[in-house]
Amino acid sequence: KGFYDSDKDSLLLDFYMPVLCESVSYKRIAGYFSSNSLAISARGISGLVNNGGIIQLIANVVLSEDDQETIKKVINQKEQEILSEIESMDDVIKKGHLKMLAWLLKNDKLEIRIAKVNNGLEHKKKGILEDSEGNVVSFSGSDNETVSGWLHNHEDFHVFCSWIDGDFERHLKPDLESFQKLWDNETNKVTVYEISEAFKKGLIKNAPKDEEEFQTLSYEMVQCMNEQYSISSPSIYLKEGPSRYTLSRYLRDYQEEAIQKWEQNGCQGILKMATGTGKTFTAINAIEGYLSRRSKGFVVIVAPKQLLVSQWAEELIELGYSNVVEVMKDSSKWEKELKTSLLKMDIGRENEVFAVATYASFSSDKFKSIINSVNNDIFLICDEMHNSWAPDYKKGFVDKYQIKLGLSATPERYMDDEGTQEMLEYFGGVVFEFGLRDAIPMFLTEYEYHAEIVHLTSEEKYEYDNLTNDIAKMIASNDGKISEKILLKILQRARIVTNSESKWEAFTKILDNIPDIRKTLVYCSPQQIEQVLSVLRYRKIPTHKITYKESVKLRKEIIEKFIDDNYRVIVAMKVLDEGIDVPGIERAIILANSGNPIEYVQRRGRVLRKSPDKDISIIHDILIFPWEDIPSYISSSDKSMIKKELVRIEEFSKASLNPLEVLNRISHYYRLVEDW
Repeated sequence: KGFYDSDKDSLLLDFYMPVLCESVSYKRIAGYFSSNSLAISARGISGLVNNGGIIQLIANVVLSEDDQETIKKVINQKEQEILSEIESMDDVIKKGHLKMLAWLLKNDKLEIRIAKVNNGLEHKKKGILEDSEGNVVSFSGSDNETVSGWLHNHEDFHVFCSWIDGDFERHLKPDLESFQKLWDNETNKVTVYEISEAFKKGLIKNAPKDEEEFQTLSYEMVQCMNEQYSISSPSIYLKEGPSRYTLSRYLRDYQEEAIQKWEQNGCQGILKMATGTGKTFTAINAIEGYLSRRSKGFVVIVAPKQLLVSQWAEELIELGYSNVVEVMKDSSKWEKELKTSLLKMDIGRENEVFAVATYASFSSDKFKSIINSVNNDIFLICDEMHNSWAPDYKKGFVDKYQIKLGLSATPERYMDDEGTQEMLEYFGGVVFEFGLRDAIPMFLTEYEYHAEIVHLTSEEKYEYDNLTNDIAKMIASNDGKISEKILLKILQRARIVTNSESKWEAFTKILDNIPDIRKTLVYCSPQQIEQVLSVLRYRKIPTHKITYKESVKLRKEIIEKFIDDNYRVIVAMKVLDEGIDVPGIERAIILANSGNPIEYVQRRGRVLRKSPDKDISIIHDILIFPWEDIPSYISSSDKSMIKKELVRIEEFSKASLNPLEVLNRISHYYRLVEDW
């Protein structure tokens, strides 16, 4: 956007805050050297501070005199006026922003210089911002810098961007060059002076004592401006996300209780919280509490997939944490980066280090060797921790982890009672539970559950029964034990149910009944995915798949296009089951479901996350039973298939808005298995 006008735009919300949140450098020619212009130049700067950015600020005094003593005397008078004004200032917003500037000055993140401007020279405000990748934005407009100007008075300015053809040569390059000349006092008509040490010390007296107090002040300024905006422009409301220093303000009551229960258990334990209820945010609050009680800390976070590792790392960095190392097997950079960060912590140059790893990397010999060399306490967080006790992964749990936090909606291992017990004992048991019914409708959306009922074809039923007989004979000849060969047969039989041809008619029926399909996730098996894509593309529905084959970067791009409605449907297999955030999903179609409660609970939670303009979620399930007409004899394998479907149906129905719709349709199946 090339022009901003306060009659139409919220200059703070639409320009200053989002641009500064991406910036690492802010060059500013402010208005007249006054408390007003200084305060205004601080608006929205907390984002830049979180990026480790710096500000160069030039303010103006207008004076016809050229005598150096007179000029310095006038500047000195202005400095004293500003300091005296701060002492007696009643305007909370203005004083707060001046304190923020004082903190920047104190921490060498701000330089201020004064430009002596002759009467009659055109007087414009100007700003130049640069991000870490070298992208540059500049803005310029007429001077109207009163504090009320950012809330009430009319204000407008033009904006130029380095990535827009022609803007750099015509606008940005001259802006950068003229600012630098002015800063270096190399112009003919304007003379630039340093601020006095007395003014600098006087301003610094008002600075917050540390970064935590600065972040608290920044948060309070946003709240104060919210109140002002709600009075002057009720349609505008400023929002500033949490930083590491303001995290606790955003905690929900149940998240706060979860942390308390974990701490009361000696900083050991598992938080069993429904998908979408903020396990990650709760854990980061626990991290902040851990770090605030120590002079230094090492945190290891483990997650099942690379995309989830990246999500964790990005969130930590966005909140203001440093030394966040992504540990993934297909990268060779992490080892050197992690060792360097830990060394810096050992010699006192760093206070915190984060290693965010996949379970595969966490259990590798290379990572374990680094962990065993660490002399400090280590805080271990395992996300989707039901994965943690897989045979290949549990060897990563060396004795070095003194503080342990497990996160999962389903902290049990499927068909592994022994592994589940070992895992629960290692983490210190479940210390807090917050289920789906606790979360709906306050924190997750309500949902409707609809089902299409299909049956195995005669050919599929014949193959299913033959495999069942083969499996029974193999188990009997193996003293009742299930070998790897038998397990392969069981999986072969399960694929018949998962990929039944009967499901395609049901899938088509579901699509026919959705007039405008969008924000939809289709779960299917590897064998079904190409046909699903073909059906959707035939209907001209913009669609993309997400599988294990796409790079992390490509998956992120697909999700972003889905959020923007460039893709109406995402087709996925298991890759989206755990923790990966896909905002805005409104509908799920489950073509291939699972008897594993870990998988189907995670899938439901993916759909129920709240998002703007979303009132309700809809889940379509395709249920499969052995036959349409109930035979006189029902085998135990048929009963097993029915039982698996009924367990999932009951789980999905009981928390839905329409619990009886599906249950009434399949009630006769309950009678078939009630004694089994």
